[in-house]
Amino acid sequence: MILTMNKIEMELGGKYLGLLREANDLLDDQQALHARMEEDGYLLIRGLHNIEKVKATRKFLLEKLDENEQINRSHPLDEAIPAEGKRGMFWGGNQKVTHQPTFLNLVESPEIMNFCEDYYNAPVLTYDYKWLRVVAPGSFTGAHYDIVYMGRGTRNLLTCWTPISDVSFDMAPLIVLV
Repeated sequence: MILTMNKIEMELGGKYLGLLREANDLLDDQQALHARMEEDGYLLIRGLHNIEKVKATRKFLLEKLDENEQINRSHPLDEAIPAEGKRGMFWGGNQKVTHQPTFLNLVESPEIMNFCEDYYNAPVLTYDYKWLRVVAPGSFTGAHYDIVYMGRGTRNLLTCWTPISDVSFDMAPLIVLV
């Protein structure tokens, strides 16, 4: 299968692009999770979020995008079809949308916070600044290195990519350079 990232075609399963290795089978073994992180540089965990919170957050964000005229209203809102010429949005930082309870109930959920506390075996906290990206079809966030933006002097940091809908290969899912 050929996939495209920023107009560059790559073969899935080829020299440069493969599937991420899932870690759900390690959730009850902190030592194994740490070993996997050391080996792979990431942990792919599916289904950690409460699906009802994901759906509520998706609806909330689509309504905000609609308010900004980012959604093509000749289609149902839940189809999330971008309006003509719209390229997505970056709602990072201290913007109002990233501090609404519906959004925070997902990204700061007990599922996420408890996972991190178990992983570090210590209390954890999250940044007030949230990196919320809405990426339009045919676009991408650009390659970046999270620790540069979020590290602030420590490597005791996990970032969490939280898609708010199913993301197929043709939608350009997360790519990790390991």
